[in-house]
Amino acid sequence: MKLDPKRIVFNRSLSLSEAVKAYTILNETLFLDDHDSHYYYVILKNDFDIFIETINDIEVYWLANKLEVTDREAVMCLCEYPTFWEDLKDHLYMCGINNLKRYSVFTKGDLMGTDDRTWEEYIGEDESDALQFYTDILLIQDILSIIESEDEI
Repeated sequence: MKLDPKRIVFNRSLSLSEAVKAYTILNETLFLDDHDSHYYYVILKNDFDIFIETINDIEVYWLANKLEVTDREAVMCLCEYPTFWEDLKDHLYMCGINNLKRYSVFTKGDLMGTDDRTWEEYIGEDESDALQFYTDILLIQDILSIIESEDEI
């Protein structure tokens, strides 16, 4: 499968020779990967050490939609500023801006008493927003309900 250059984001600008060298290394390294469902953030050091971070496209599309940016900008945000979106929502929520609400998830494992995982709370616009986060980003499959938390601000 051909590696799609639109799904690769580099941490810095490259010269033509660096780009060819990096693309060759990436093509060999990612040969067996499923290129259709991932984006790649490539960190190139000055001595041409390459570090590749793989990001699921669902997470990229979700953040791009929330921030109203391009996919490549969302990749950059996820890799360079991983807590930006959560920090921004927390701040807006605490200040009472944009009518955001806090949600938690209740799963089948919680009901049966077999699940010892604690899922993070989600700050969002509505239940469907929270459901999308829990199913698409955290990949929780056995959701019974989404619960809106009533906090005093």
